[in-house]
Amino acid sequence: MADKLPIVLAHGLCGFDEFKIFGITIQYFKGIKKHLEDCGYVVFAARLRPTAGIKERAGELKKQILGFTKDKVHIIAHSMAGLDARYMISKLGMADKVATLVTIGTPHQGSEFADWGVRVLGEKLGLIWALEKVFGIDTAGFRDLMTESCKRFNEEITNADSVRYISYAGVQKWHKINLILQIPYWHIRYKAGENDGLVHLESAKWGEHKGVIDADHLNQIGWKIFPCEWTERFNAKKFYEGIVSDISQE
Repeated sequence: MADKLPIVLAHGLCGFDEFKIFGITIQYFKGIKKHLEDCGYVVFAARLRPTAGIKERAGELKKQILGFTKDKVHIIAHSMAGLDARYMISKLGMADKVATLVTIGTPHQGSEFADWGVRVLGEKLGLIWALEKVFGIDTAGFRDLMTESCKRFNEEITNADSVRYISYAGVQKWHKINLILQIPYWHIRYKAGENDGLVHLESAKWGEHKGVIDADHLNQIGWKIFPCEWTERFNAKKFYEGIVSDISQE
């Protein structure tokens, strides 16, 4: 019998829950929340500071979950949010509030593209200085996704025995990757091998690894920025429905 615990969707770096522009609602998890609600589940979407560090985002995630419901929850976290949730469970006393953490495309071992971005674009070209000093944007999140940062993170953050940890990794061939992910795809391909355009296969594995999906980092949340025949093969709504059915049954 399904447990029917609430589902919390948590977004990654530079993400959001939803916003409106010209009367159109844009969702990070495109159409997924409504689809799960139509399937009979209670679903909440967290809104975290887009570029803040893991510690700050974890605190926000905790506050919002406690505000959403008094029940235990299942968390489905995309990308960086998987690290936020792991920190929250381990360090912020939330192990008794989380039944399952599912991470999708989360860089548990860091991202080689984050390494390049911070060191080249951020430090050498001064982009981090500009974002922080000129625009007042917190850039800690970019540094937290570097491979060295995630190595330290994994040494400090341990899994809670009472929480079920599940992970999915995305892998696509170069000709299927969305155009805006081509540069990071090739950089990571050279450095670490197969990847989803931002996170390599091995980095996305954590806990009970359920397998590899044919989806790049954007397909994983229902987005097809440049719709093509091949991107239509991955059905994000059905993928999330399957995840929720699995964790609710078990």
